[in-house]
Amino acid sequence: MDLSQPECSAGGDRLSKLGDHVLGSILSFLPAKEAASAALLSSRWRHVFGAVHTVSLEEPEPPISDDDYGQYQCDSPSCHREHPPDPNAPPSFRSVVSAALIARHRRRGVVAPLRALRVAMGSYRGAADAAEVDQWISYALHQAAPHGLDLGLRLCHEDLLCCRTCYAMCRGTVELCQDPRTFGQTTSGIEEDSPKRRRISKSSVGSSQFSDDDSSVVSSSDDEDLPSSEERPVEPEPMYTVPRALFYCAQLRSLSLGFCRLAPPATVSLPSLVSLLLYNVPDTGANVERLIAGCPRLADLTLEACDEVTALTVLARLRRLALRCCHKLATVAVDASELRAFEYKGAVPDASSFLTTHGGCGRVDYCKVDICGAEATSEEELINLMRLLHLFVNAKHLHLESARLGSGLDKDVLHMKIPCFLSLRHLEMRGCLPDNETGAVGAMSRILEHAPNLEVISLAFHPQEHDSEVYMPREEKLLDAHHLSYSPHSVLAAAATSAMIPCCLRSRVREINLVHYQGGTAQRALAKFLLCNAPAVDKLWCEFAEGAMFEQIQLTREIKGWLINKAVDTHFA
Repeated sequence: MDLSQPECSAGGDRLSKLGDHVLGSILSFLPAKEAASAALLSSRWRHVFGAVHTVSLEEPEPPISDDDYGQYQCDSPSCHREHPPDPNAPPSFRSVVSAALIARHRRRGVVAPLRALRVAMGSYRGAADAAEVDQWISYALHQAAPHGLDLGLRLCHEDLLCCRTCYAMCRGTVELCQDPRTFGQTTSGIEEDSPKRRRISKSSVGSSQFSDDDSSVVSSSDDEDLPSSEERPVEPEPMYTVPRALFYCAQLRSLSLGFCRLAPPATVSLPSLVSLLLYNVPDTGANVERLIAGCPRLADLTLEACDEVTALTVLARLRRLALRCCHKLATVAVDASELRAFEYKGAVPDASSFLTTHGGCGRVDYCKVDICGAEATSEEELINLMRLLHLFVNAKHLHLESARLGSGLDKDVLHMKIPCFLSLRHLEMRGCLPDNETGAVGAMSRILEHAPNLEVISLAFHPQEHDSEVYMPREEKLLDAHHLSYSPHSVLAAAATSAMIPCCLRSRVREINLVHYQGGTAQRALAKFLLCNAPAVDKLWCEFAEGAMFEQIQLTREIKGWLINKAVDTHFA
């Protein structure tokens, strides 16, 4: 039977009258579970999943049970009673993935070639699951579409990535958690993690019990002879090793691996691979280079939290290179003759030896530099940061992110010269701007003076921490906390007019975007400086932080009053 034609019992709606290949392409844009649910619509849709060419599944994080909360408050044996298994428990995620792949062959006939298989699994258990994961990859390689296959495999939740993703501003002595083995422990200056994150951290640390005070680990009388938490050996997480057949797939176009061991063979042949993302792989730089050497068409490379990579040489002509949280990476050599986008996240590198480019970086259009961890304040760090930016003076879109918005740009440091971005059209800056900040306007004025052709300014404000000195970017904090504040008695005129007005702000800037605007004194002073001196602005977009409606109304009126051009297209969210 021809599967491309609908059955005779098809309904009267126009969508059901479409061929199976068309319906399969439509359902391929949905996650696999939602696409499979379409079989419940009618008998016409029962076997349409066989025409789906993309299977995408992500394992949800397990819910936090009452035991997860109680174990931090009660140590008696009665608090740890075992509960009988739930007879209505959902099937394991491994079974769900295997069932989704088998469902594509439920009906006899031609099965659509597989264009993409993406699996994010957070409960990987080592050898117990390795054989089944091998079957998924083997299935994808055998069912790969002739024109290309996208394969994504992530075997851990993202919460266990990097401990330096917190942004710490210099307001005193702040201790950052640099070692993944101590992630989740509370220290002075670091706010206590939520029960959800503490539960994840506990599983990776061992049997440590977390207290309610500032101490990291509380040991009971039975554990007096055991070493402290800093001395206890940490069992390595079970790591999956990808099969060797993966390195010889001619149809593989995009590869994304997270928490997987590569162990590539001596020769790798991936002639169609264009995009490669390695996320927390334990392989050395030599293994990564061996993999890259077998990808002659590689154009997009992303390394994230690959701590074993200390040196990297890329001979392929990349169009995009992203290095995120590879904190041990000391030297990078890359052919930048065709490079268009560069992203870096981590501590301030030694610019004199970190990045070596062949062919120049003159054609890079997008540059992102994200300084995570402690705020860069020393003279050496600021000089190295400016040297790194000097490599991308021809960028059209510059993205700067750090603990404090515009950190260091307002300081007069010897030998620190801000590069002149003659081609820059869009400046994007992210960071926290506390109420006591006094150098934000000066920092903004100084960088605008070095971007004479700037047209768009985008500012994203990190939430202000009133009870903690460390910013932890968590989605739940943005939703649960109210960061909006407004004080009509704040004096902003002096701060907003003290700096020189750059020429680009007077004549060329036409769009200003404010994201997570909280209404603090420093933020309002910066917004007033930009809006009161930009007559050419014709578009303003402002997204407020969570807060009371009457405060949003007051801030909206104030911002509109600062606009010179009253016919500006404004949008407030």
